[in-house]
Amino acid sequence: MKPKDKILFSILAFAGFFWLTYLVKSVLAPFVCSMIIAYFLDPLVDFLQKKFKLSRLFATSLVLGLFLASLAGLCSVLLPIIYAQFADLIIALPTYFKTITSDFYPKTVAILNQLGFKLDGTFSHLAQNQEFTTKFADFSKNFFGGAISSSFTFINILSLIFITPILVFYLLKDWDILIEKISAYLPKKFSASTKKIAKDIDKTLSGYVRGQFNVCFILGIIYSSLLSFTDLNFGFLIGFLTGLFSFIPFVGMICGVTSAIVVALFQWGFDVGHIMQVSLVFIFGQLIESNFLTPKLIGSKIGLHPVWIIFGLFIFGALFGFIGVLIAVPLTAICGVIIKHLALEYKKRFT
Repeated sequence: MKPKDKILFSILAFAGFFWLTYLVKSVLAPFVCSMIIAYFLDPLVDFLQKKFKLSRLFATSLVLGLFLASLAGLCSVLLPIIYAQFADLIIALPTYFKTITSDFYPKTVAILNQLGFKLDGTFSHLAQNQEFTTKFADFSKNFFGGAISSSFTFINILSLIFITPILVFYLLKDWDILIEKISAYLPKKFSASTKKIAKDIDKTLSGYVRGQFNVCFILGIIYSSLLSFTDLNFGFLIGFLTGLFSFIPFVGMICGVTSAIVVALFQWGFDVGHIMQVSLVFIFGQLIESNFLTPKLIGSKIGLHPVWIIFGLFIFGALFGFIGVLIAVPLTAICGVIIKHLALEYKKRFT
């Protein structure tokens, strides 16, 4: 096969693989999650095998059992608190709506009227407006349509919970065999370079994900504790979720700050002192993250410019939806390693 034909064949093969992946993206979640978990538990299984001379089956069962027990223990502590705050939020929604109609809306309309806009200060008149009601009806239709689809998402999550442990078990038990099989099918001409790329990806990915997990966990503790200390309603829930989603660049922090400020406005009104307290919590968390946690626990393991990370968020989010956003940074890091190796290879051969 000529070099041009090989290049064309490789491009078509990759395009076909990504096209097939896109088609079956709705059923990929259990397999992706199980591969990620198995990838990070495999070193511990290897350690138990070598250190204590355990069989692969027993070491896999022990590690997976400890992992699931730790996860269940963590959920048993956190989920009741999160559930209670979610329940309080649902109960508080009518009060929030009343506050909007009787306080925030009239004040906002008064300010806009002073600026030259002619609006009615009574919310009931707005509700009777045909254009408003039409738009609100469309919004409600879209919202409840999303809620129905989210119920199917909930079913998928349940299937994910029950299927993933089984997949993790089989992947962990046969992980080394799978790696050997993949290595055996690599072309000898590209075997060394492919293994070097895989090693660099492993080093980058494992270091980043372990570090990011620790950063998210510590930030979750900091935000939830300090927001609870300020007596903000649902402070633990907001702080915990902000820390949990801080691995998504910019998104987690923006959502956390916005939610906290909105709840603070409902709870205390335009009280500058309380809003400043809530804002200082997030400023403190950002200072801790940027000056201590990220440099110490993650460092420069990714080595990507922020613009490329944002680009990766948009690309993988568009391709794979919410799951794509969650895993955008690791996937972008993998692409970065591959592109760097290809660029070096191109430089060696053609410059």
